[in-house]
Amino acid sequence: MPLIANALTSLDAVKAYLKISLPEVSDDELLIDLINASSVTIENYCKRKFKEQAYIAEEFDGTGKTHILLDQYPVKSIESVLIDNTLIDPIEYKIKKKNGVLLRTSGIWPKGEINIAVSYTAGFSEIPYDLELACKHLVMSYYKSDIASFSTTFQDGMVFRPEALPAQVKVLLAPYKKVM
Repeated sequence: MPLIANALTSLDAVKAYLKISLPEVSDDELLIDLINASSVTIENYCKRKFKEQAYIAEEFDGTGKTHILLDQYPVKSIESVLIDNTLIDPIEYKIKKKNGVLLRTSGIWPKGEINIAVSYTAGFSEIPYDLELACKHLVMSYYKSDIASFSTTFQDGMVFRPEALPAQVKVLLAPYKKVM
Protein backbone atom coordinates (compact mmCIF):
# COMPACT_ATOMS: atom_id res chain seq x y z
CA MET A 1 0.00 0.00 0.00
CA PRO A 2 1.41 3.43 -0.89
CA LEU A 3 1.43 6.48 1.35
CA ILE A 4 -1.91 8.28 1.36
CA ALA A 5 -2.13 11.80 -0.09
CA ASN A 6 -2.51 13.35 3.37
CA ALA A 7 0.48 11.54 4.92
CA LEU A 8 2.24 13.90 7.34
CA THR A 9 5.70 12.44 6.82
CA SER A 10 7.60 10.17 4.45
CA LEU A 11 8.93 6.64 4.72
CA ASP A 12 12.53 7.90 4.47
CA ALA A 13 11.96 10.44 7.26
CA VAL A 14 10.48 7.77 9.54
CA LYS A 15 13.31 5.35 8.80
CA ALA A 16 15.85 8.07 9.65
CA TYR A 17 13.95 8.85 12.88
CA LEU A 18 13.93 5.16 13.82
CA LYS A 19 17.58 4.78 12.76
CA ILE A 20 16.71 2.13 10.18
CA SER A 21 19.04 2.13 7.18
CA LEU A 22 17.31 3.10 3.93
CA PRO A 23 18.36 -0.09 2.08
CA GLU A 24 16.61 -2.17 4.79
CA VAL A 25 13.10 -2.81 3.43
CA SER A 26 11.75 -5.67 5.56
CA ASP A 27 9.46 -3.37 7.60
CA ASP A 28 8.60 -0.84 4.88
CA GLU A 29 5.03 -2.08 4.40
CA LEU A 30 4.36 -1.95 8.15
CA LEU A 31 5.93 1.52 8.41
CA ILE A 32 3.82 2.82 5.52
CA ASP A 33 0.68 1.45 7.21
CA LEU A 34 1.73 3.12 10.47
CA ILE A 35 2.46 6.45 8.72
CA ASN A 36 -0.96 6.35 7.03
CA ALA A 37 -2.78 5.39 10.23
CA SER A 38 -0.83 7.92 12.33
CA SER A 39 -1.58 10.72 9.85
CA VAL A 40 -5.31 9.98 9.94
CA THR A 41 -5.21 9.61 13.74
CA ILE A 42 -3.59 13.05 14.05
CA GLU A 43 -6.15 14.63 11.71
CA ASN A 44 -9.00 13.04 13.69
CA TYR A 45 -7.50 14.13 17.01
CA CYS A 46 -7.02 17.72 15.76
CA LYS A 47 -10.38 17.70 13.90
CA ARG A 48 -8.87 19.12 10.71
CA LYS A 49 -6.80 18.33 7.64
CA PHE A 50 -3.28 19.68 7.22
CA LYS A 51 -2.11 19.26 3.60
CA GLU A 52 -3.09 22.02 1.21
CA GLN A 53 -6.11 21.14 -0.89
CA ALA A 54 -9.24 22.62 -2.42
CA TYR A 55 -12.60 22.40 -0.69
CA ILE A 56 -15.49 22.81 -3.11
CA ALA A 57 -18.88 24.12 -1.94
CA GLU A 58 -18.31 23.24 1.72
CA GLU A 59 -21.68 23.80 3.37
CA PHE A 60 -22.39 25.76 6.55
CA ASP A 61 -25.39 26.80 8.59
CA GLY A 62 -25.89 30.56 8.69
CA THR A 63 -25.14 31.76 12.21
CA GLY A 64 -26.93 35.08 12.37
CA LYS A 65 -23.52 36.48 13.38
CA THR A 66 -20.74 38.29 11.58
CA HIS A 67 -18.46 35.25 11.36
CA ILE A 68 -18.36 31.61 10.27
CA LEU A 69 -15.52 29.24 11.16
CA LEU A 70 -14.38 27.30 8.10
CA ASP A 71 -13.57 23.65 8.71
CA GLN A 72 -10.00 23.87 7.39
CA TYR A 73 -7.18 26.37 7.83
CA PRO A 74 -4.81 28.11 7.26
CA VAL A 75 -6.80 29.47 4.33
CA LYS A 76 -4.83 30.21 1.17
CA SER A 77 -7.69 31.65 -0.87
CA ILE A 78 -11.47 31.93 -1.14
CA GLU A 79 -12.79 31.05 -4.58
CA SER A 80 -16.49 31.74 -3.91
CA VAL A 81 -19.13 32.25 -1.25
CA LEU A 82 -22.79 31.56 -1.94
CA ILE A 83 -25.80 32.37 0.23
CA ASP A 84 -28.88 30.39 -0.81
CA ASN A 85 -27.12 29.60 -4.12
CA THR A 86 -26.48 33.30 -4.86
CA LEU A 87 -22.86 34.31 -5.42
CA ILE A 88 -21.68 36.97 -2.94
CA ASP A 89 -19.36 39.78 -4.03
CA PRO A 90 -15.91 39.36 -2.39
CA ILE A 91 -16.19 42.91 -1.03
CA GLU A 92 -18.88 41.57 1.34
CA TYR A 93 -16.53 39.28 3.25
CA LYS A 94 -12.94 38.84 4.30
CA ILE A 95 -10.99 35.93 5.73
CA LYS A 96 -8.69 35.59 8.71
CA LYS A 97 -6.36 33.21 6.91
CA LYS A 98 -4.54 31.87 9.97
CA ASN A 99 -7.63 30.50 11.74
CA GLY A 100 -10.24 30.23 8.98
CA VAL A 101 -12.68 32.82 10.31
CA LEU A 102 -14.85 34.11 7.46
CA LEU A 103 -16.08 37.60 8.38
CA ARG A 104 -19.08 39.27 6.79
CA THR A 105 -18.21 42.93 6.20
CA SER A 106 -21.74 43.95 5.26
CA GLY A 107 -23.88 42.73 8.13
CA ILE A 108 -24.37 39.18 9.34
CA TRP A 109 -24.50 35.72 7.81
CA PRO A 110 -28.23 35.01 7.52
CA LYS A 111 -29.53 32.26 9.80
CA GLY A 112 -30.43 29.06 8.07
CA GLU A 113 -29.60 25.41 7.64
CA ILE A 114 -26.98 24.66 5.01
CA ASN A 115 -27.62 28.04 3.39
CA ILE A 116 -23.98 29.04 2.89
CA ALA A 117 -21.48 27.32 0.59
CA VAL A 118 -17.80 28.25 0.50
CA SER A 119 -15.21 27.06 -2.01
CA TYR A 120 -11.68 27.64 -0.81
CA THR A 121 -8.13 26.33 -0.62
CA ALA A 122 -6.64 25.63 2.79
CA GLY A 123 -3.81 23.75 4.46
CA PHE A 124 -0.04 23.78 4.59
CA SER A 125 1.97 23.54 1.38
CA GLU A 126 4.78 22.18 3.58
CA ILE A 127 3.97 20.33 6.79
CA PRO A 128 5.43 22.23 9.78
CA TYR A 129 8.37 20.49 11.46
CA ASP A 130 6.63 20.02 14.80
CA LEU A 131 3.59 18.43 13.13
CA GLU A 132 5.80 16.07 11.15
CA LEU A 133 7.72 15.26 14.34
CA ALA A 134 4.43 14.37 16.06
CA CYS A 135 3.65 11.94 13.24
CA LYS A 136 7.14 10.38 13.32
CA HIS A 137 6.97 10.03 17.11
CA LEU A 138 3.53 8.44 16.91
CA VAL A 139 4.77 5.98 14.27
CA MET A 140 7.75 5.17 16.51
CA SER A 141 5.57 4.58 19.56
CA TYR A 142 3.28 2.25 17.59
CA TYR A 143 6.22 0.49 15.90
CA LYS A 144 7.89 -0.24 19.22
CA SER A 145 4.69 -1.23 21.09
CA ASP A 146 2.23 -4.06 21.09
CA ILE A 147 -0.17 -3.00 18.35
CA ALA A 148 -3.14 -4.60 20.13
CA SER A 149 -2.81 -2.13 22.99
CA PHE A 150 -3.66 0.93 20.93
CA SER A 151 -5.66 -0.17 17.91
CA THR A 152 -8.56 -2.17 16.62
CA THR A 153 -8.12 -4.02 13.34
CA PHE A 154 -10.91 -3.91 10.78
CA GLN A 155 -11.13 -5.31 7.27
CA ASP A 156 -9.69 -2.11 5.74
CA GLY A 157 -6.85 -1.70 8.23
CA MET A 158 -6.05 -0.44 11.69
CA VAL A 159 -7.96 2.22 13.60
CA PHE A 160 -6.11 3.90 16.44
CA ARG A 161 -7.77 5.01 19.64
CA PRO A 162 -7.13 8.70 20.49
CA GLU A 163 -6.56 7.91 24.17
CA ALA A 164 -3.53 5.90 23.09
CA LEU A 165 -1.70 9.03 21.87
CA PRO A 166 1.56 9.50 23.79
CA ALA A 167 1.77 12.65 25.94
CA GLN A 168 4.67 14.01 23.82
CA VAL A 169 2.52 13.77 20.70
CA LYS A 170 -0.39 15.56 22.39
CA VAL A 171 1.95 18.40 23.41
CA LEU A 172 3.22 18.74 19.83
CA LEU A 173 -0.35 18.72 18.47
CA ALA A 174 -1.80 21.21 20.99
CA PRO A 175 -1.25 24.30 18.77
CA TYR A 176 -2.97 22.53 15.84
CA LYS A 177 -6.00 21.10 17.63
CA LYS A 178 -9.20 22.73 16.46
CA VAL A 179 -11.12 24.43 19.25
CA MET A 180 -14.85 23.94 18.79
